[in-house]
Amino acid sequence: MKKILCLFLVVFAIQMATAQLWVVGDNFVYSKGTDIFVKDKINLDSDSKIYLREEAQLIQDNDVENEGDGIISVFQEGTSNAFTYNYWSAPVGKTLTTSGNEGFLNSQIKYPTVDTSTITSTDLTTTAGISTILPYGSSNGVTDDGNIGGTPLRIAGRWLWTYDSGGNPLTGYAGWTIFNGNQTTRTGYGFTMKGVQGMGTSPNNGTFNGATGQRYDFRGRPNNGTILVGVGNDNGTLAGNPYPSALDMKKFIKENATDTGLNSVKMDPWVEFWESQVETSHSLTSYLGGYSRYVPMGFDPGVLSGFATEGVYLEAIFRRTDNNGNIMTSTATSSSGSGPPPPIGFGIDGKRRFAPVGQGFFISRTNSEMVLTPSSFAQDETPNITNGVALPSGIIGEEIEFNNTMRVFEKENGTNSIFKSAPGNASSNPQDALIARQIPKMILNVVPNGLYARPLTFAFHDSTSQAYDFAWEGPISGRINTDAYIKIGASGEYALSSQAFDEDMTLPIGVQVASSFTAPIDVEFELAFMINFDPTNVYLHDIQTGVYHDIKSGNKTLLIAPGHYTNRFEITFKNTSGTLSNNSLEATNFDVFQNNRNKELTVLNPALEEIANISLYDLAGRQIFSSQPSSNEASYSFDTATLSSAIYIARVTTTNNKETAVKVSVSN
Repeated sequence: MKKILCLFLVVFAIQMATAQLWVVGDNFVYSKGTDIFVKDKINLDSDSKIYLREEAQLIQDNDVENEGDGIISVFQEGTSNAFTYNYWSAPVGKTLTTSGNEGFLNSQIKYPTVDTSTITSTDLTTTAGISTILPYGSSNGVTDDGNIGGTPLRIAGRWLWTYDSGGNPLTGYAGWTIFNGNQTTRTGYGFTMKGVQGMGTSPNNGTFNGATGQRYDFRGRPNNGTILVGVGNDNGTLAGNPYPSALDMKKFIKENATDTGLNSVKMDPWVEFWESQVETSHSLTSYLGGYSRYVPMGFDPGVLSGFATEGVYLEAIFRRTDNNGNIMTSTATSSSGSGPPPPIGFGIDGKRRFAPVGQGFFISRTNSEMVLTPSSFAQDETPNITNGVALPSGIIGEEIEFNNTMRVFEKENGTNSIFKSAPGNASSNPQDALIARQIPKMILNVVPNGLYARPLTFAFHDSTSQAYDFAWEGPISGRINTDAYIKIGASGEYALSSQAFDEDMTLPIGVQVASSFTAPIDVEFELAFMINFDPTNVYLHDIQTGVYHDIKSGNKTLLIAPGHYTNRFEITFKNTSGTLSNNSLEATNFDVFQNNRNKELTVLNPALEEIANISLYDLAGRQIFSSQPSSNEASYSFDTATLSSAIYIARVTTTNNKETAVKVSVSN
């Protein structure tokens, strides 16, 4: 008779612990939410199984090879949208040899099954169906019906890809390798997979642990021990959590990116996750997404799962690309705009610190300064990174290590352990984290021409300085030629900076407006969030004009001409000049319009504001005329008969530094 060992969660935090785990014959271990700790190896005889259900996890202590032809079965949920990518990493491998980590086949992606005539949930099932990998010509995956022997899960092989810069020297789109046949994805490497159609019809397509998505059943020998993943110089690799337990990303980064001096850092001290809006098409130009970044913020020991800080999460900047992969700006706007919700970048400590089972992510090595091109972002070189060694493939890079010390029992939740499945499934509200544990920080959104919001995060911690602090700073991600960044050092461009707070300090920021704009554009500065941080004043100081803009009282929009401004703007907490802009000016205080019948530009001033200057610019930014009225009038008129027919920008500035800019059309 079959012997069954059932491990049910009786009281909170109960665990099963054993020196070795052997399952012999046609028997199985069934864990319902109970974490299993095995000190030594696991031996699964033919037909034997371990079922991890309701987020049960498995951790092993010793660096040993697991054995046998039996399998473990572990669930994870991905997006149900057939157009949206997830990044995966398999917690199991093949069983084609007697022992060890043997890589992963796409045929190991199963789906749970039940007798749907009597059972409507697959939470506790032990049976699984074999997924169908659709040929390359089929674009849309389709959900299963969840029934034993019923309609199978169909996965679109067209969207199964891996990216291994340690084995493939190509970069960009050319570096991706298809994974839709009998190819093996090596242990520790990740792969992409789009979701499926058919939301709501299957027991495997619904809401699980707060996430909405398709349920998958990964079956194979459990991965264990030291696992190496190659990363080429100036490149990245799609890796991921290789274990049937959560992975502490901070421990992972510390192991591979601790700075002990010249040539000591093996990888960039962060990892990146793909984030996107809900997609509606397979067309590349319809994708609206980008890479978010987890930065560890130092490795000092403490009480937060072994560290003094939990690291910070920088939200993705959503971009579009054309069909050749060239970067385009998106239609996402600031928080006050319309359209898709923008990334607001409030930088929650600990968010994504723990990678759930099956989570894929990018790791990278930046050995040289990467310049901005039409199809690539700018990136600063990582200080003290190694020169690299010859990998087994002959490519120069480093092997990045996963090991058992990084494994933790951590259930998925809305904050620190989030599997990236259906967009919007995990709450991104700052209240989801324990505010008392948050490092004081301030987030400034810079919105150029209403195209997108670039969040700049300033963290304040006594152990850091205004110079570069390793593993505390996050270089700008997705830098394009109309952008903003925090300036560190002479030329460093960052989205996250960390420093000890001083009311007298200045925080320089850079702003670039592309030369493709033929006239000044509106650039909005929005103080989006302050967490455990509340200075009396926050100013945007325009060094060029000498004006301090009070952004704590409200957003400030400036008209900025094309150019790269590296020394013009800074954030301050004191106004040392006494010159302060007034952001309370209402748009209706001035009415500026062009009367082409009378060939006049008219400025109406119903509130009798004291006007310092009225000027007109062409779209190349050249000044056409400038006037300083000698008295306050309800209206001012200017002759435009000699002007060429074109679009111009009229700018009105008051004596107390209020200003407005309006486009006018002259037709002569």
